[in-house]
Amino acid sequence: MPPGVYKHHSHQGYQKGHTINLGRKFGPQSEEHKKKLREAKLKNPVRYWLGKKRPEVLNWLTPFEKGMIPWNKGKECLKTSGKNNWRWIEDRTKVKGYWSERNNPEYKQWVKKVKKRDKGQCKINNKDCSGYCIVHHIKGWKQYPELKYKINNGITLCQAHHPRKRAEEKRLIPFFQGLVPVSSE
Repeated sequence: MPPGVYKHHSHQGYQKGHTINLGRKFGPQSEEHKKKLREAKLKNPVRYWLGKKRPEVLNWLTPFEKGMIPWNKGKECLKTSGKNNWRWIEDRTKVKGYWSERNNPEYKQWVKKVKKRDKGQCKINNKDCSGYCIVHHIKGWKQYPELKYKINNGITLCQAHHPRKRAEEKRLIPFFQGLVPVSSE
């Protein structure tokens, strides 16, 4: 709606035919208008102090609050990041994470070979199969590092058949070994 004078109906809280200025932008103020604003400010000092610190408010504070010093002023902060952390490892080459192992080219090659051997399908192929296929180490690579990249130690399983817990993995080792054909690699 463009700015201007509009008529409002009685159902909007105005008398019938009442006009109101909508969206009118005021130009520069005259000196007379500025003088009236200044007088209004002096008549109602409460509005003048809005957003400003009033001197009488300082009297409301207790002597303790006036001269209060923060409890940690001058003390060194406890820093637990970077070299100050108790788990910091100075030689960063010794840091080996889970994802760095998974991004290893040898690991990726092992996954491809196992999936190729199993034709990219779950070895427990039944009606319960669902989800994408994952290559699973039959014997864990932390307990048996020498079997980490052996193709006979891998099996392709769908998400429904992939073991959820370590105890379940250990219990299923003989079953998985029976499903995997023994190859010379």
